[in-house]
Amino acid sequence: MKRTAMPTVILLLALSTILATSALADSLAGYIPGRLVLEFTPGFTPTVDKAADGLVINDAGLQELSTRFGGKDLEQLFPNLKHPNKSGAAELQRQWVVVLDERTNLDEALSAYAALDGVSKVWKDEMHYTSIAVPNDPSLVQQWYLRNTTYGDKDIRWLGGWAEAQGDSNIIIAIIDSGVDWQHPDLGGTNADFTDGAIWINWTEYFGTPGSDDDGNGRIDDIRGWDFVSFATDPWPGEDGSFADNDPMDFGGHGTGCAGSAAAITNNGIGISGTAGGCKIMAVRAGWLLNDGGTPGGVVGMTYASQAITYATDNGANLINCSWGSSSSLFTALNYATTNGVQVVNAAGNDGDSIPEYLDNYSGSISVAALSSDDTKVGFSNFGSWVEVSAPGDNIHTTWFDYTTMSSSYATVDGTSFASPITCGAIALIWSANPGLTLSEAVDLMYDTCDNLDAANPGYVGDLGAGRISLLRALGDNFQKGPDEF
Repeated sequence: MKRTAMPTVILLLALSTILATSALADSLAGYIPGRLVLEFTPGFTPTVDKAADGLVINDAGLQELSTRFGGKDLEQLFPNLKHPNKSGAAELQRQWVVVLDERTNLDEALSAYAALDGVSKVWKDEMHYTSIAVPNDPSLVQQWYLRNTTYGDKDIRWLGGWAEAQGDSNIIIAIIDSGVDWQHPDLGGTNADFTDGAIWINWTEYFGTPGSDDDGNGRIDDIRGWDFVSFATDPWPGEDGSFADNDPMDFGGHGTGCAGSAAAITNNGIGISGTAGGCKIMAVRAGWLLNDGGTPGGVVGMTYASQAITYATDNGANLINCSWGSSSSLFTALNYATTNGVQVVNAAGNDGDSIPEYLDNYSGSISVAALSSDDTKVGFSNFGSWVEVSAPGDNIHTTWFDYTTMSSSYATVDGTSFASPITCGAIALIWSANPGLTLSEAVDLMYDTCDNLDAANPGYVGDLGAGRISLLRALGDNFQKGPDEF
C-alpha cells in the first residue's frame, strides 16, 4: 500500500475509446502478435461459437472484423470471478481477448475494433521485461541479505527475526512470473508428489476427480496454480508457449528465483533459507523466456498478468509479487485484488533512474528499491519519492531452474526483481508473528521498524522509502544479540 505520509505521484489516465499505452515504458518488450483486449459497454455480451472455418459471432460488426483479420478466438478474460460484486468486477467481466491471425497489423485492427458499437476500449496485449541474472552457488552462507557477516547488521535482520517467529502456512504469496519450479527440493519438497514443501496446493482439486473442475473456479485440475500463457511470442526452444494449462512450471528461472527469495523451505538441511520459510508460494505463470536473437530475457504478458492477479485473488493469495515492468492495462485486475484485501508488491525497476512505471504509481502496491550489502542503493536500482521501502537486491543467492540442463538448481542473481519477493516474505513473516494484526497493519509495522538509509545514501534522501526492512526490530528486539545472530 502507498503510504500517505510519503509524497507519492499519482498517475491519472483519461480513458477514451482507445486505451493509450503508458508513456513510461522502459520495460516494454513489445506486443503479443494477433492479440487485442476489448472492453464492451455495459449490457453488451456477444455469443461466440467456433467453427472449422472460423468464429461464428452473433454481432455483425464483430463477425465482419473476425473474418477480415482471421479471428481465431474471442473469449472472456476473467470468467467465473469469485467476487462478482466487488469493486472492479463489473469491468473485468466486460473485458474479452480477441485472437487474430499473427500477421495482422495490430494498429489497423485496433482502430477497426474501437469504431464498433458496443466496444468502449481497445488495447494491444503488452509484454514487459523481467530482470535476470547469472551463476550458481548454494547455502545460507551465501545469503548475505539474511545474514550479513561482512557489514554486520546491514541485512534484513532475518536470523534474529527468525528466532522470534516462523512462517504461517496459512499465508500465501502468489508469484506471478515465468512460473515456479514446483519440483525443486527447496520449494516443492522431497516426497513423490511434491506436496510437502512451500508450494500452495489446491486440496479440493488434489483430492478431486481428474479432469473435473472440482472447486468450480473455471480451471480444471489446478492443483499447484495455473499457467495462463496461451500464446508466447518467440519462446525459447523447448519452452511451453502454446496452451494455458494446469502446470505453472518455470523454464527461464526468474519466477523460481523470486519464489525462493520469498519463502524457500527453511531448516530442512537443503540449499537455502527463505525469508518467510513456512509460508506458501502460489505458482502462477504469466511470462516466458524471449528468444529474439539477443541475450535471453524474460517477459510477462499484461493480459496474462491480469488474469493471474484475479486468479490469485480468487484462490486465497494474501500477497502478490510482481517482479516485472507494468502498464495501465492492469488497473481493473489490481483494483479487484486490492479491494479484496490482497497486498501487491512490485520491483521498482533496474534502469537506475527515477521514472516510475504503472505499478510504482498504483496506490495499492508497494514499490521496492534494491540495496547492496553495505546499505547503499545498487547502481541499477530505480529510486524516487514513489518508492515505499528498500530491500537487498544485489548478489542474491536463491533457488533457480536451469533450462540448459532442465534441472533444479541455485543461482546468485541481481535485481529489484528479488528485493520485491524478499519484501513479500518480510511482510508474511511479520504477519505470521502477529496474527491479531490485519495485513495492512503488518505492512505498517514493517514500515515503522525500517532502518534509516540516509547516512549511507546522502544523494538519495527521500528516494528510498521508509528505509531498509529490519525483521529483528519488527518482531521485537527483546534479547541480547550474540556474535552469530547478525
